[in-house]
Amino acid sequence: MSDGVQGAAATKKTIELAAPTRVFSLGGGIPIGVRYTNRSGKRMEFSDPRRTWEVQLKIGAIEVAFGKILRYAGEGKVRWSIEDAETIVLEDGAKHAFEYDAGKRWPEHFVPGMNRLQVKDLTDDKETVLSNPVEIRVEYSAATFLALLGVLEDEAATVDGKAFAGKWVKRVYPEFTTVVAARAWWEINGAGPEVTAVLAKINGEGVKP
Repeated sequence: MSDGVQGAAATKKTIELAAPTRVFSLGGGIPIGVRYTNRSGKRMEFSDPRRTWEVQLKIGAIEVAFGKILRYAGEGKVRWSIEDAETIVLEDGAKHAFEYDAGKRWPEHFVPGMNRLQVKDLTDDKETVLSNPVEIRVEYSAATFLALLGVLEDEAATVDGKAFAGKWVKRVYPEFTTVVAARAWWEINGAGPEVTAVLAKINGEGVKP
């Protein structure tokens, strides 16, 4: 990872963001690498960023929290809680790195074209720490259509994720009604010139449907 522009806490804690490639398929995995470094001059403790509500990924103008809200239902009651985060302990100069699939977690926030990513840490009320920004390109590729159908079939996918997948499927296959029918249609038409032209148009627009 390269050094990036840091926030007010540059002398205490820095965050570096990296993406293994710069081109990804819409609806598919978008793995990112995040690395924290302790520059405080002493031991530092903080909650695991992957499960912390105050640590966010900026996707363009959207900010989404890494930490998840968990739903529990039982005995006629529903309650919500923030997932537990382990405590990370770093000696001075030590690093804590992790990978995260942003495309799987937040597919609905990515669009064809350039997407700017940045990590924002708000765990300290006195200061905000920003990672270096990273730009990636997202394309509606030949793999996207089937990946979107996979999102629609995924029981763990969010309502927003499924709505996103359905909209983008209809951009290519307006008669979309069921996943089974869409798969059959793609097998016949996916490699055809009409679909290729539609994908090229979508990638040129770089906007949501």
